[in-house]
Amino acid sequence: MRGGPVDHGGLLSRRERLFTPDPRLGWVFRDRWWFLRPFPEAPPQQQVLPEYLARRVAQTEQLAQRRLNRTLPVSAAIAMVLVLFAACSASGTQTVRSPLSIGSLLLALIALAPGAALTWWAVRQRQSARQAHELAQQQIIGGYQDQARQWHARKQAHDAAERARLDGLPEWGAAPRPGRRLDVFGGTLWAWEALLTTYGTSTLAVQPLLVLDLSREVVSRELVELAQAAWVGVDAQLLPSRQASSGLLADMPPRDLVDAIVESMHGGTPDAARADRSMDDRILTKVCGALGGNVTLGRIAAALRALMGEPDDGDALTREERRHIANELFTVEYRRQAHANLSRIESYVHPLEDLGTEPAEKEGAGYLTCVALDSQARNVRSELLTDLVVQWVTHRITASQDSTPALVVAGADELARRHLERLSDACERRGVPLTLLFRRLRETSAEMIGGGAVAFMRLGNHEDAARAADFIGRDHRFVLSQITKNVGGNESHTTTDTEGAGDSETHSTSRTTGTSRSWGTSRSSGTTYSGGEMFGLFPDRSTSYQRGSNRGGSTSRSDTEGTSTSTSRNWSAAYSYAEGTNWSDADTTQRVYEYVVEPVTLQHLPDHALLLVESAPGGGRTITPVECDPAIITLDRVTTGPLPDPPAPQQALPASGAALTAPGPLTQAQPQVQQWGTPSAPQWATPPAPPPPRAPLTSQPGPPPGQQTGPRTPGDPRQGPPPLFGGKG
Repeated sequence: MRGGPVDHGGLLSRRERLFTPDPRLGWVFRDRWWFLRPFPEAPPQQQVLPEYLARRVAQTEQLAQRRLNRTLPVSAAIAMVLVLFAACSASGTQTVRSPLSIGSLLLALIALAPGAALTWWAVRQRQSARQAHELAQQQIIGGYQDQARQWHARKQAHDAAERARLDGLPEWGAAPRPGRRLDVFGGTLWAWEALLTTYGTSTLAVQPLLVLDLSREVVSRELVELAQAAWVGVDAQLLPSRQASSGLLADMPPRDLVDAIVESMHGGTPDAARADRSMDDRILTKVCGALGGNVTLGRIAAALRALMGEPDDGDALTREERRHIANELFTVEYRRQAHANLSRIESYVHPLEDLGTEPAEKEGAGYLTCVALDSQARNVRSELLTDLVVQWVTHRITASQDSTPALVVAGADELARRHLERLSDACERRGVPLTLLFRRLRETSAEMIGGGAVAFMRLGNHEDAARAADFIGRDHRFVLSQITKNVGGNESHTTTDTEGAGDSETHSTSRTTGTSRSWGTSRSSGTTYSGGEMFGLFPDRSTSYQRGSNRGGSTSRSDTEGTSTSTSRNWSAAYSYAEGTNWSDADTTQRVYEYVVEPVTLQHLPDHALLLVESAPGGGRTITPVECDPAIITLDRVTTGPLPDPPAPQQALPASGAALTAPGPLTQAQPQVQQWGTPSAPQWATPPAPPPPRAPLTSQPGPPPGQQTGPRTPGDPRQGPPPLFGGKG
């Protein structure tokens, strides 16, 4: 097995395609083989032999067999009898031997000739019919083979052209960013890193980008490295470890800085007393006014310590500023009453004193600005910075006069709902694309869901997945809810006996009288010759004559008298048997309200999978599966824009084997996909297939199987009850 070297230059050039407009969340996969146009010509069908040829072969075969089995043996038997008769005649009479033998032989030949001729003609007709049948069969087979070869050649040419055409179709198309606001819920840190890279690089090709990485695992590192490799101006600030060199609050006026500090202090406690907030605002306003135009967090902390009378050896304040703040800014009584507020404000500002004290020299704001919290353990400083950064971003968006950048907040779970709503309103008002990434769907994130388009990544927690499934919604479906079977029977027996008897007597008398008389006369004569030969001249002769008469009469009389007596008796018995069975087989469907996407599906999404849920213009929702892995750009057949709309695939014609089956109801053939082992669509993106419909109940009578009570044997009336993601084979 041999492999070629990896083309790192080619991969790098393909990576540069990430910086192409328009902003995208990832890619949508569409198998190009779905649009395979099947070969339009139906396969050739072998022509059927004409029926008359087969019928003629059968008829001639029967006739030939009849001639061979009957006609020819009978003729031969007659001829044999004549030959034997001629032989016997020749042996009995020597004087007439030759004439009789020749005549008998001629008669034998005459008797044999018709049978032989008819048999020969029948055999010849049979042979002719067979030859015609074989010739027609050879012609049909030869023509079918020629047509099949030509059809296969055309089909191969069509398939080759289709493969060449489909090889040019893209399989991965960009999923455009929907609307102005997008809320992403769930996902792992690796998934966030991939999403930021895919979305951030495409956004930088259109407008500046501001990323707030609050994940504390710097998931924006890959985006920053790619932007630097592409010679994009990058301003990366890592807090709190490098907060001294950060210019986070450098461009904020004192009034906005005061508002940011107060909102950061009380943002997580919406029920805080308004008096405390007002007092904190007044103290900070007076302190910033005393500091003049040079207002920093370090100078504010030093001024608060001066108000509380604490010693301070730092040089943040001059002697005159320290004296003025400590003695003239507030009265002694006010400072005594506001000591708790002063202590709270100073403790909040103290961890951030060195913020921006050593700003790095920069030519201007970066085209990509990334503010990230480092991976240190959660502490007070990082929590304070989280709220302060959001306030700074809100101020920057509201006060910006130039083209505002797109904003991404990764790890928005830590922010207060009030601050997120204010930030969302500011972005919506000024047309700033806002993307919020939440690790969990609970508390603040659950209150924010639905403000724009929503996307779901892997939600491992069952409660989070259930909330997401509830948000996506449910659909009405009809499912089988009940199967009812009733079996019953009845049986009856009837016996009938009948018996009867009767007597009868008959008396009869009859008399007969009759008379008969007969008479008649008879006469006869005749002549008889006897003796002599045929030509004798004197034969013997005799003559006779006879005459007679008769007469008679008779009388008869009879008397008959009789008596008859008869006795009859009849008896009959009848027995009847009746048996019946009744049954019913019924199913019931009910309307259920089920999840469109089950919670377990959201719990097992792949790492780079994203389920985008958008509201349709006419109502309803649109669910789009998206793959946000930036490495997809290095694959073949990937387009940086949305997938084009090719013509709808045609339905495949029935195969050659299907044409030979018995005619039946037409069914639509499924498009031929993945014919050459291409990558398949994501399994997780495939909606769950509905169960197959239950076969209709039979109309044939008969009880269910195993419940027969009669002698019948009825039939059985019952019938039986996402490819890998990302194009990987």
